[in-house]
Amino acid sequence: MNSVGVIGLGRFGTFWTEVLSHGYTVYGNSRTPRDTAPCPQVSLEEVCSLPVVFLCVSMRAMPQTLRSIAPLLKKGTLVVDTCSVKVEPVRWMREILAEDTEILATHPMFGPESAKEGLTGLPLMMHPVRMESARYDQWSHFFRSLGIMVVEMTPEEHDRQAALSQALTHMIGRTLNRMGIEETPIGTLWYRKLLAIAKQVGRDSPELFLDMQTLNPFAKDMRDCFERSWREVCAELDESSR
Repeated sequence: MNSVGVIGLGRFGTFWTEVLSHGYTVYGNSRTPRDTAPCPQVSLEEVCSLPVVFLCVSMRAMPQTLRSIAPLLKKGTLVVDTCSVKVEPVRWMREILAEDTEILATHPMFGPESAKEGLTGLPLMMHPVRMESARYDQWSHFFRSLGIMVVEMTPEEHDRQAALSQALTHMIGRTLNRMGIEETPIGTLWYRKLLAIAKQVGRDSPELFLDMQTLNPFAKDMRDCFERSWREVCAELDESSR
């Protein structure tokens, strides 16, 4: 069985380790060693000696993490990111990692909460930034074997679509939490769905929300469009009540 490494054993990294363990022996490394982890914890040097290294750190930690691992990686090592934004992390990986380091951009569009009922049908974005096609096919086949829906997409198209499918969802969820919406016995199905979004977003770190909104080059346009549309709807209501 092949071995892979995971750097970052936080909430998502721990979950991703469990996903990878369906086909690989996984070794992990975290800036702060975990009392409990789903895999053996090894040094940064040891995890970087493995043929494949997954980065499950926060987006804001990516540049420093890449600078730390770059001199430790062997020729031909495959580095895989799992960031929620793709254009900037791909640029960082291209600039910081050596030319003989292979790069795969991914974004699992799910996490420990959304995967509670299983992985079948959940989407995973993939893009071979710099790697052999046979190796890319191997990983695509592995994820598909778990029931995951692999979506091949460029980093630019990912961020364009994610500005709506993810950044907008988190923007709405965070706004609803700021409003303080609560459960009610007369809540409609759609209200309960809004409440579920608010609860889900509330479990994520403030840093994730900030990075998702500021590092995605298309997120500001999304927010401007949302605010403009909100004002137009409110203006129509004001007009109709006169």
